[in-house]
Amino acid sequence: MKTLKVRIEPNSSQRKVIDHTIDANRLVYNSLLVACKQVFSEKRELPSVFDLNRITTQIRHNSPYVKDSYSATLYETAKRAHEACKKTLGTHRKEYGEFDIDLYEFNVHGDHFPRFRPKGQFNSFTYPTARDYSVEYVRKNGKKRRMLKLGKVPGLLRCYNQDTVIEGNLKTCTVKRKDMGNHYEYYACIVIEDTPKPYPEPAKGPVGVDIGVSNIAALSDGTVFRNDHIFAKMAKRLAKLQRQLSRALFGSEHYKKLLTRLNHLYEKINNHRKNNTETISAYIVKNHDVIGMEDLSVRALRRISKNRKMTNGYNDASLGTLVRRITDKALSAGREVILVDPKDTSQLCSQCGSIVKKDLSVRVHSCPFCGFTADRDVNGAKNILRRTLAKINGMARPSRSLS
Repeated sequence: MKTLKVRIEPNSSQRKVIDHTIDANRLVYNSLLVACKQVFSEKRELPSVFDLNRITTQIRHNSPYVKDSYSATLYETAKRAHEACKKTLGTHRKEYGEFDIDLYEFNVHGDHFPRFRPKGQFNSFTYPTARDYSVEYVRKNGKKRRMLKLGKVPGLLRCYNQDTVIEGNLKTCTVKRKDMGNHYEYYACIVIEDTPKPYPEPAKGPVGVDIGVSNIAALSDGTVFRNDHIFAKMAKRLAKLQRQLSRALFGSEHYKKLLTRLNHLYEKINNHRKNNTETISAYIVKNHDVIGMEDLSVRALRRISKNRKMTNGYNDASLGTLVRRITDKALSAGREVILVDPKDTSQLCSQCGSIVKKDLSVRVHSCPFCGFTADRDVNGAKNILRRTLAKINGMARPSRSLS
């Protein structure tokens, strides 16, 4: 499975239908949350998706406004509401707990449900099957152009990203709307079921990957991808726009223009981070057949941030996304990802196995026992590679401590 995200450019009549469908789905979503709350308060369990679909059908029959939207998208919204309630209740029970004493049931801090979505905070709907939409090709000015046909949306929608080839079976299509201030941008996320093409034979062997803030990724062969801290570079421009936005009259044309500029700047930062993530993950998977990484929680790693600059560095590195993209691409390419114990990978000398204690601010590993000197993250990546090979061979290499 892969997802192709393309920007679409609807005309005024098409935008009107898309906006109406989004708002109808929002109303159904809020109504189903009410139904979930009522059923859960009586039976202590959520209604099934089938029950929510029946309620959705009743809403369609009683509301001409909702009936004008595409019905299949409403049933996907029912699944969305069910999953949201299930996730929220599960997270709440994990954090606060629930216990029974004989016939009495106690819920600590009450039951939590998802919030209702006001206008502007519900911006997507989903076509569940390829029968509800289609990708069509037309000739314009002598060129073959890809267009998108959506259920109940009149005509064909213009698409960007004409170069990416669609190969495989079309599954779902999610239409998203993004508020840019004085205008909306529309995107279509098409899920495609395809047969992954095997990568060519890797040019290099196994590799250890150490992820971090100073270097987004450091490989055991010495390759280093540095964190360029894009947010810090844009900080002055962001601060200036935010000051101007705070002084502008809310809802005025000047306010909307400033909000548009601010949203475009944030979009530029996010695209830069995505580009780094895709470039690094593609390089690692294409060139190495066995990839060793630390078995650690990126969320827990981010919590030990010492200051705001370090936190912004974590955001720029997008470590969680990087790990996920490496894993996904490796699975698609038939590569092997091995997770190893992260303990002391930065403190151990990869040359002699001695423990060399150093603070997080020390970026160079210098071993007083064997004289080996290297970048701190590269040294950690070498230790990760050694543990990866030991895990493959079923062997453990003992390390020597200071004592």
